Amino acid sequence: MNIPRYWFGVKGQIPAAFGKAYDLIVWGWSSEGRAGAERKAQERLAGFTQRVREGFDLTRSRDYAYGERPLREEILREIEGRDGEVAAVVTRNIYGSMILNTAHTLFADVDLPASSGPSFLGRLFGKSETGPEEAALARLREGLQRASSGSFRIYRTAAGFRVLATDRAYDPRSEETQALMTSIGTDPAFLRLCRVQESFRARLTPKPWRCGHRVPPGRHPRENPDEQADFSDWLTAYDRACQPMATCRFVESVGPGWVGEEIQPILDLHDSATRASVALPLA
Repeated sequence: MNIPRYWFGVKGQIPAAFGKAYDLIVWGWSSEGRAGAERKAQERLAGFTQRVREGFDLTRSRDYAYGERPLREEILREIEGRDGEVAAVVTRNIYGSMILNTAHTLFADVDLPASSGPSFLGRLFGKSETGPEEAALARLREGLQRASSGSFRIYRTAAGFRVLATDRAYDPRSEETQALMTSIGTDPAFLRLCRVQESFRARLTPKPWRCGHRVPPGRHPRENPDEQADFSDWLTAYDRACQPMATCRFVESVGPGWVGEEIQPILDLHDSATRASVALPLA
């Protein structure tokens, strides 16, 4: 998995045309140490400078877009597999939620259209017509059955559905995996991120604004003591705000229902952290 432990930011001013200049903070990353992250940052700053001199419009750069590079997230926990390799990493994302990153356990979220409740006429006349949510679930179920003979678990999320493959390992970079995720409607930006980070992702805790809380102050790495104190206060309040909420709810299994020995601990962690078996509002 390409989830760097070390991050280092360097400030630089890049001269541009017509006397303009870009003030930048460029981040570098490394899994080996802080020095490696600093070297990466300096290399990236030099690269940006050269490209701007050659006429590149930095204001239109996609370099910082979601899915174009590893995400700058704090590592909270690592889970080892039977072979001693890291099977999963729990991180905290930019808006404070805990994220489960997995090396070979496939997770994929599929969003619903903005309006997913029963139609107005159906509610008015008490008709039992199939609503958008039921139709989307049926398409997801059929898509999984067409694409694979494997075992999957489907969860309801606040925005749609989540799929967890339980019977075998998947390579997040393989054509097979990308085709499966595409066929069930996974967001293309998420697919790119899976390739870049060489892992799958599933949010474990609520988005703060969905449980009446604000986003955290600052961003990882918070090296200033005042920033750390502010974040600690935020985290205490966020954990409290999450208590009456769940992140997803288990809906059904698709396929034979097998659960691989390597996947069972990750499934247990996911279902416990998301409170998937508890009847709570989703956030």
